[in-house]
Amino acid sequence: MAKENTDNEVTSNSDSPQNTSKITNPIELIGRVASPPQLESNSEEFYFWVQRDRLVEKTQLVRAESQIEGKKIEFYGVVQEVHRRSRKRDIYEESDVMDGDVGNDPPFKPEGVTYASVSILRTNPDVLTPPIEQSKVYLGGQNEAEFSYGFDEMKRPMAVGRLRNGGSNFAGLAKIDLAYLLGDYSGHLNVTGMTGAGTKTSFLLTIVKLLLHEAKQKTGKDPLHIVPIVLNVKGEDLMWIDREGREFKKKFETNKQDWKELGIQPEPFIGTQFYTPNQSNTNGGTTVDGCNATAYYWSFSDVLAEGLFPYLFSDDSISNVMMFLVNDIIAEFTDADGQPVLKHGVQNWEQLITWIRNEASTGEAERQIRNHQTGTWRAVCRRLSDIINEGESIFPRNAHSGKPLKVTRSQTSQPQVIDIHSLPSSLQRFVVAAIFKQVVAARKGKKAVRGLRYLLILDELNRFAPRNNTDPITKLLENVATEMRSQGVILFGGQQFASQVSTKIVESAAVRVLGRTGIAELQERVWQGWDKSVRQQASVLKLDEKLIMQTTFRQPMFVKLPFPSWAMNREDIAPKPMAQTPEV
Repeated sequence: MAKENTDNEVTSNSDSPQNTSKITNPIELIGRVASPPQLESNSEEFYFWVQRDRLVEKTQLVRAESQIEGKKIEFYGVVQEVHRRSRKRDIYEESDVMDGDVGNDPPFKPEGVTYASVSILRTNPDVLTPPIEQSKVYLGGQNEAEFSYGFDEMKRPMAVGRLRNGGSNFAGLAKIDLAYLLGDYSGHLNVTGMTGAGTKTSFLLTIVKLLLHEAKQKTGKDPLHIVPIVLNVKGEDLMWIDREGREFKKKFETNKQDWKELGIQPEPFIGTQFYTPNQSNTNGGTTVDGCNATAYYWSFSDVLAEGLFPYLFSDDSISNVMMFLVNDIIAEFTDADGQPVLKHGVQNWEQLITWIRNEASTGEAERQIRNHQTGTWRAVCRRLSDIINEGESIFPRNAHSGKPLKVTRSQTSQPQVIDIHSLPSSLQRFVVAAIFKQVVAARKGKKAVRGLRYLLILDELNRFAPRNNTDPITKLLENVATEMRSQGVILFGGQQFASQVSTKIVESAAVRVLGRTGIAELQERVWQGWDKSVRQQASVLKLDEKLIMQTTFRQPMFVKLPFPSWAMNREDIAPKPMAQTPEV
């Protein structure tokens, strides 16, 4: 624990409920600025040597004071790395001090020096200059955190976790500005992390939980309506978020305290709506048991009515010649307003495939649609046949009508979780495109609801918007990322490799987050704007730690997140108390 400070608050170093109160300490002088050769200060960083008996840690907040032109200037920063240098010239002298005997304790204390590098986060007043040597350096706390990251200037601050101040202490709450997250100034959230260790989806759902709470507080002239739409892309993990988590309850008091710090009552997402593909050869049977889900699927007329037919042919292997024919087929079966006009005996997918096959085998003069080569007709027929064969759960062959997803809402709702994990990759992309297109259409025109924000939560972005792809689905996601934040459509995306995701999508996110990430990924160009020490730190983060970077920050916040209170998979569902267990 820190020793001094009359105006700074430093949280104690224990995560247990008994030790989470903030402790007020006097200002603690920990070192002096130094600028020797090869360790020169500049307007972005400085170095300081540490008082001999003091502990200074990487990620701690500090404040330096300098007198320049008769003015007091304060430099607020975060410790990027702590170094130790002895006065010995080489390893031989180090060994000689103890005569090569590890059990020997010399009579003199070590004569080396501990020093730290600091990245400047902000200055008061605003100046673009370094502190001068011998300036005093103080350990920072909650007040320094508020100023360093600009919490005091945020339009709509929201706490997202506890701001770490070293390895085990805290400097109050870490906050982001909803004006940058939800579209006022900028928008979107993107998180990168290793599978399992990066806990990307858990983090995204935590932000959703906090935003739903925020929406309850925003009423009257400045309403906020949050509509989360969650795509379940891996296993059945997200189909149980309306149940209490077993792991959360194991350390209930500790976990509850972390949520309490944020002003939130920890509970699962009660009231969540779940959707799964239709069980093949059933009428409304679901593909995931036990989660009270509703089945979804599309008929041929549904796909036409929603303008989704081109997304069945969305990958870079589809030629322009094929897309010309696809567009002509759409025109043949729709009117001037884009509404379905079913004819030629085509009422369902099976009949459509038969009609296309017949057109391919018919002479040019007898075709309903002309000016296309027979080979093109056959290629479109093969593609569509493959899609229906693979995706009969969402495209029943003989269904004349379907139960397509309807995800638009007019006010705050609990998450809608749409399961796509059992679908082939191409059809997962189709479902994602269908949802995104529907939401984009709902936010345009006179029907747009004031204060409404759609949150589209999608992991594995590299699967849906790969870097350098130009297919229609990638373009749709890029359009959401670059143009739709002002319309209230916000992308909460995640991936293991940001280097494999569309640059437009990653770079459009005003809030970028790193969970534990592999070294190879962190060497990619997409991360070169992040300091080397930050990237090294990202490779060893714990499950409940994230580095959070907002557009207005110079360096990311080091944040401890609350443990999810909902079940994170089927096995994590907490057992019901005996009083709630039905008799057999």
